[in-house]
Amino acid sequence: MPIGGGNPYLISERCEVRLAVITIILCLMSSPAFAKPEPLRRECNRLSSQIERYEGDVELAQERDNELWENATKEQIARLSERRISRCPEYANEGAAAKAAAAWRKFGQMVTTAAKVAAKYFTMGAY
Repeated sequence: MPIGGGNPYLISERCEVRLAVITIILCLMSSPAFAKPEPLRRECNRLSSQIERYEGDVELAQERDNELWENATKEQIARLSERRISRCPEYANEGAAAKAAAAWRKFGQMVTTAAKVAAKYFTMGAY
């Protein structure tokens, strides 16, 4: 029997109140109101389409030998890419994927060129 009598296994009222307050705070903090909102899929798609459009503008600027337009467009692409990465985390590792896709496109172009050359060679220029 502890000193002062009473049941040692009972929680005092003061501890019960503290436990209740801590439980309420933890429940509120884990609620969706405190959760970081996920970006809208629509915004990610809009940013991606804007980046694609500006990439086409870079090619036009290169064809027309307009360095000022080309540099401004590349800067805009960089700004849009940074915004997309900050708001859409699934695009954070896109740099590596974009490089791999570009390498595959280049490989496909090489295979196409090789096929055309081979066709001319084996058909003695008839094709």
